[in-house]
Amino acid sequence: MQLHGGAYTRSLKDNGTTYRRAAVQYAELSGAGVLTVDYRVAPEHPYPAALEDALLAYDWLLERGYTAKQIIIAGDSAGGGLTLATALYLRDHDMPMPAALITMSAWTNLNYKRMAPAYVGDHRADDPYISPVYGEYDGFPPMLMQVGGDERLLNDTLRVADKAKAAGVPVQQTTYDGMFHVFQMLFPELPDANEAWNEVEAFLQSIYSE
Repeated sequence: MQLHGGAYTRSLKDNGTTYRRAAVQYAELSGAGVLTVDYRVAPEHPYPAALEDALLAYDWLLERGYTAKQIIIAGDSAGGGLTLATALYLRDHDMPMPAALITMSAWTNLNYKRMAPAYVGDHRADDPYISPVYGEYDGFPPMLMQVGGDERLLNDTLRVADKAKAAGVPVQQTTYDGMFHVFQMLFPELPDANEAWNEVEAFLQSIYSE
């Protein structure tokens, strides 16, 4: 289940080509089907719209006979944050947890001093379902968390990875030195992107082989 990026303000209508390529990549690397969720975006649809749509998509898969242990949720940037928020909600509401999570350059902290991202709306930006960096990670499934070493959101990934590790979660966290935000989408031209996808492939295979 793929949750796209775009600062919670860009839909698949705006960047669908990128995420079609990513969906095909996930499918080819895993041998699994891929559901890409075209969730509602801000400012027309602030929180909790994106989270509601991600949960609806997850329920849709369960209703069609997929088990939670067959589902991996993956997302980049805002989609990475939404991946974590979705899992937090599932855990908090005693719903079946997915087999694993993958984040690329996850946006996990929307709590800024001088501005409020459109997605926050009238809610508190430190709500863990908006800013997963404030969440607790007990009971989470294995996670692969990738981030570029030169991107502004580096700490968004590192802080969550540290919290999850402290909670006993199996976390594979890789920082790609010199890389920028969501560099993975420049495959196959960028060698570091190819290396990152090779790591994704190995992670997918390790989860689905269990």
